[in-house]
Parts: sequence; C-alpha cells; structure tokens
Amino acid sequence: MLSSVAFVSSPLLLPSTEWSGYRRLITTGLGFSMLGDYLLIPSRHEFYDLESKKPSSGKSEVRGKVSKSFQLGIAAFAAAHIAYTLAFLQDCHETSLKVFAATFTGTLSIAKWLGVIYPPPYSTPKTNVLDLNIAPDMKPLVTIYAIIIGTMFAVATSTSPLIVSADRLHSRALGAAMFVVSDLFVAKNAFSKPLVPHSRGWLRIFMGYALYFWGQMVIARTVEK
Repeated sequence: MLSSVAFVSSPLLLPSTEWSGYRRLITTGLGFSMLGDYLLIPSRHEFYDLESKKPSSGKSEVRGKVSKSFQLGIAAFAAAHIAYTLAFLQDCHETSLKVFAATFTGTLSIAKWLGVIYPPPYSTPKTNVLDLNIAPDMKPLVTIYAIIIGTMFAVATSTSPLIVSADRLHSRALGAAMFVVSDLFVAKNAFSKPLVPHSRGWLRIFMGYALYFWGQMVIARTVEK
C-alpha cells in the first residue's frame, strides 16, 4: 500500500495548481488502482495454502475460486482502466484506427491463447497455455476485464498526445503494456494451482509487482508539470 501511495501522490504533488481533464482522469485511475490493491490483499485464510485440508467428501476444492474482495478488486481495476482510456482519448492529437484495431485484436487473441478468456479444462500448445482454471461465475467478469484492459492498451498505443514529446509519446504505451503483462502474473497466481504444494510462486509475484508498480509510475509521469 505504501507503493500505491507513491504512484497516487505523483500527480497530486505537482507544483502546478492547474487541474486539467487529463490530470484528473489519470489521478482517478491511480486512485481506483490503489483501491484495487487494497481489495486484492489476501486474508489470512487465503494467504496460507489450505488445500492439504481436503473436504470430508474427499473431493478437492474447486480451482480458480476467489473471494468477493478479489472480485471487487477486479472491478476497481476495470474502473481504473476506463479512467486511463478516457484520459488518453481526451489528450489526443491523432488516432490511428489501424493501430487500435491491430492492438486490440492481437491483445484479446493472446489472452484467449493464454487461457484468460473462457479457458478449456486442459492446457494445450494452442490454447490455455497458462493452464488456468477459472470458476464459471468468474469467467464473465474476467472476460469483461480483459476487454476493458485490452481497449486501454489499444488506445494507449494508437493515440498521440496533444503535447508531443519523445518521452510522453511512448510512456503511455509502455506503462499500459507493463500493466497488461503484470495482470498475466496475477491471473496465473489467482487461477492456477501451484506445481509445488504450499508454494505461492514468489518469482511470479515479484515480477508481477515490479511490472505493475513501475508501469503505474510511468503512467503517472505522463501528467505534465
């Protein structure tokens, strides 16, 4: 949460007192992200691996089952991506529809291939590569989220800011890309059974956090001084 405070404070502490529409929307997106970070903090029950305690029926617990707090966290991040999308569109000098269509289609195609969107029961080289098992009630929410973040990434790559500078021109796409990749690590940890019992995949968690917080700071820095 301290890291979340850091990226939210970036546009808040700018010396300029003028609040443009872009600055407000980016700050709103960062705020929703901070809320999502809080909601995704696992409870004590969720944090420890309790799969060793099998139900009396002898059947293992359903993989991919997540808490209500996790679902609300997904909704908060979806709201953040919507705010980012609106910000990029508002501060837009030119839009390439071809780039948007190619990026959006490619992103969702990769998401389907990796298993984020309605994965089949088993992993194959052609589909569900991440071997995800998403609970039926979560599949629509995850799919909608994938569409929203895919739209945000496509808008980030297909629009050029009003004030065109080398840093700002590429920062939108870079920050959005890092956010997208970090979410793949979240999906892997949330919807995939660890290969080693009682292992939470610390390397995946580290990579996910590093890409996420770095990407958020890149997006926050697109707000001009």
